[in-house]
Amino acid sequence: MNDLSAWASVRPIISKLLLCKLIFFMTLVGVTLVSVCLFPGCGPGNSSDAAQRSGDSAVPSTGGDAEATAGKKILLVHSYHTGYPWVDGITRGLRMSLSGSDVELQIYYMDTKRQTSDEWKEQAGRRARELVKEWKPDVVIAADDNAQKYFVSTFLSNPDAPQFVFCGVNAEPAEYGYPAPNVTGILERPHFAASFDMLSKIQPGVKRIAFITDNSPTSKGVIAHLRTLKLKYEVMSIDTPDTFAQWRAIVEQREATADALAVFNYHTVQQSPGGQRVPPSDVMKWTAEHCRVPIVGFQVFTVDDGALCGYLESAVEHGMKAGGMALKILQGTPAGDIPMITALEGQSMLNLITARRLGISIRPELISQTDVTIGE
Repeated sequence: MNDLSAWASVRPIISKLLLCKLIFFMTLVGVTLVSVCLFPGCGPGNSSDAAQRSGDSAVPSTGGDAEATAGKKILLVHSYHTGYPWVDGITRGLRMSLSGSDVELQIYYMDTKRQTSDEWKEQAGRRARELVKEWKPDVVIAADDNAQKYFVSTFLSNPDAPQFVFCGVNAEPAEYGYPAPNVTGILERPHFAASFDMLSKIQPGVKRIAFITDNSPTSKGVIAHLRTLKLKYEVMSIDTPDTFAQWRAIVEQREATADALAVFNYHTVQQSPGGQRVPPSDVMKWTAEHCRVPIVGFQVFTVDDGALCGYLESAVEHGMKAGGMALKILQGTPAGDIPMITALEGQSMLNLITARRLGISIRPELISQTDVTIGE
């Protein structure tokens, strides 16, 4: 058989095979196109796909329509520094809230927890104001009290100022001139009653509580709120030492008459008046090791650093809610029309390492009811 005859004999078979392949390919394309039309979330470049790539796939997007936020800018001004757990929690919550939007986010850290002089705070506020002027954000989120005092409050009488959302604020809003037409936000209120109740379940005899915190603007706002509460426990003392020596002396004095020690902040305690700041973990480590009565805390890092227990505030909640307010503003609602709120969520936390050191036996049912347990 010559080459021409051979080709003639196999050509019908090849043609059929090619036709089958073509039909299969067209069918596959048709199914794919139908899938994209019926299930648009599966298409490439979708915002949910971007969320998965960024590691937030477990978090529902609250960012809304990406087109509505395209080209919009949010500036997050932190009072403190990156690496501080409260700061990082707020940032995480904000990023979760903005997932699915097309907002451009920039972050500025005032670093006033480690740098505590008035001169530094004024300078940090001025730099933040310059950044607003240069970058022109549509919304500014300002976290914690120092950002309000040294930054946001200077914009309240400026008709050209951006819209502001605050979070993590301990002082009364009126102290910073709020409410204002271009400001809304989330107040921070420690879960005092819930924390004391949790401690009371572990140690039923707790009645008298000594309260200690650093001498900072945050602590002043917290103390003012604490004084307004009607609790079933006696807060027998409130101390705000400046130095580590003063802190140690107060702990040794109060543990002699108190049933428990309540610790709020310890991040601005100094080696000497006006001197270098003592590493916060060192302050709490000494306190946990030397205090003979249980310590209750109100923030995650306090129990991490050695307090026995606490019902703790959620920085992530503050960030998420601030982000939700910012998105509302970007979609046309003035900040002044959005009511200020108080954060309500929290989590119970228990340090079993501390419990063992104090010789405290905790019932299994209490452990099982706790959200976060250290040292199981």
